[in-house]
Amino acid sequence: MAYWDLGMKHIVDVDGQLLAIDADVIDTTRLLEKAKRPTDRHLVMVRAGERILLQPRQLVRLSRNEVLFFETDERAAGQHDWRQAA
Repeated sequence: MAYWDLGMKHIVDVDGQLLAIDADVIDTTRLLEKAKRPTDRHLVMVRAGERILLQPRQLVRLSRNEVLFFETDERAAGQHDWRQAA
């Protein structure tokens, strides 16, 4: 069954865990809660090989056309080639 059969609009990956999300915009703390990760962590968005550090409670617009990949700062530790989101 495809995710759109369930009425979900977006697919995101947090530390290798796929999540179906219906909202178009979500804050990083809520995304961590949905992934059952500690909410005191920072999220790093991985896009086209680039790592972008997101702030706590930062709003993220989800895309219908692509799976968005996120890592927690714990998992991305040691990889310091990220930039900070505006």
